[in-house]
Amino acid sequence: MPAPRRSRIALIAAVPVVAVAALATAQFTSAFAAEDLQAAAPAVTAPATGTPSATTTPAQTPGTPAVTATPSPAGTAPSATAKPTTVTPSAGRAAAGKAPAPLAVQELPNQAKAGWKPIGPAKSRTVAPSSSLNECAAVQGATGWQQQGWASTAKTPAIQDTFTFATPADADHARQALTAQLDGCQATLRDAQTKQGGTPDATSTRTAERPAAAAWQYQWTAVPGMSAPGRQTHHVYLAADGAVLTVLQYSDLASAGQANSTTPASDADLLTTLTGSLAPTR
Repeated sequence: MPAPRRSRIALIAAVPVVAVAALATAQFTSAFAAEDLQAAAPAVTAPATGTPSATTTPAQTPGTPAVTATPSPAGTAPSATAKPTTVTPSAGRAAAGKAPAPLAVQELPNQAKAGWKPIGPAKSRTVAPSSSLNECAAVQGATGWQQQGWASTAKTPAIQDTFTFATPADADHARQALTAQLDGCQATLRDAQTKQGGTPDATSTRTAERPAAAAWQYQWTAVPGMSAPGRQTHHVYLAADGAVLTVLQYSDLASAGQANSTTPASDADLLTTLTGSLAPTR
């Protein structure tokens, strides 16, 4: 069975530069081709070959993936020579295996302060039997995968993964499985912290919900290799409609001077926007 493809963003600590400015370096373990990252900003780079990184392999029961700290298998990250296909998604509900357009930049959370800008156009990715989203959750059974990334003015990333399925029932099954995994994220993160010799301080909360949609945030001192080191708040938004499921994620990093950028009300509004992006008209 092919190794799961990880779309979770691995962030390296912010480093001081001239005039006490801070720059957070971002590594996308399987998110984007190297040339896309290099074109986006000098601080957004592809990981070096053979760099150890934690991998999350979903267990048989949702919400309890087993975490290892072995080097990522060959083929986990995209090759710079095997450039993914650029797609031009159409607006509205996905049909016949086509994903709808990703969110517009003005629809992203905290855009006024974050200043999100696209990292290239949306890309179509090859789905694996299990496609990991983050430390806690993975998508199974998808037939198509579209990915869009953005970088903030602080050089921290956001990513939207949109999956298509053979039937609406398959998409809803995947949504329910992801919901269970994300609801159990606190225990998963604390287990990872303990295994790495850290303090198990992770907390996870479902902050908002809509029909077939929900939002979570988890706050923790991240495990090295899985995310940026230090304190942070990670935001996850999940929505499904018909045979399509989409997940938007980004982190607020203490090392980049970022406080929690959302409220339950703003998360609920974002879920409305995310669900609307999957509807027949936008």
